[in-house]
Amino acid sequence: MDNRNYTNPFVTIFHPFDGSYDIRFKNRGSWSISCVILVLLFFASVFSRQNTSYIFNYNKLSDFNVLLQLLGVALPFGLFVVSNWIMGILLDGTGRFRDIFIYPCYCLVPFTIGTFAGAVVSNGLTMEEPFADYLIIAGAAWSIVIEFIGLMVMHEYGFVKNCFSCACTLATMLILVFLIMLGGSLASDFIGFVTTITREILFRLS
Repeated sequence: MDNRNYTNPFVTIFHPFDGSYDIRFKNRGSWSISCVILVLLFFASVFSRQNTSYIFNYNKLSDFNVLLQLLGVALPFGLFVVSNWIMGILLDGTGRFRDIFIYPCYCLVPFTIGTFAGAVVSNGLTMEEPFADYLIIAGAAWSIVIEFIGLMVMHEYGFVKNCFSCACTLATMLILVFLIMLGGSLASDFIGFVTTITREILFRLS
């Protein structure tokens, strides 16, 4: 194995400029490591939902649905990657789809750790000690900051243009969500229409 092909995710966490540069311009990002991090984030979300102290947990544990939980992790991430890739094309960014997928995965490490840690710590706290939430918020903030830095490096943007690109990325995500919901509604109506027509035809032929 050629170790030059891989960048340690913790390099990205503590040195986002170097980490994102290596992934974009030295091809040191790893698809497999990225997928492992996404899987760990999914497990962290499940663990947090089911094991956070009842004092802070407002979920009904018996209503757990693994598919919805998986969708809650995969859909926002997928929408972000696609939306930022689109914005990169429109705003002359140099980041490739590969980079826009791998680097955000690396950036999810602090959030994943914070989610796990928050659930564990919550079981030793009282209502007046919301430190578990602070761990999750800190992890999320850390992930967002290094993601912002990485996108600026990968797309070779200045600070202002990167801010504009991120705002457009969020807007594009909302548009895609609307289109997905609209497409799902139309598909459901079409399937219902076809089903009704089919039943009517079969009824008249019987």
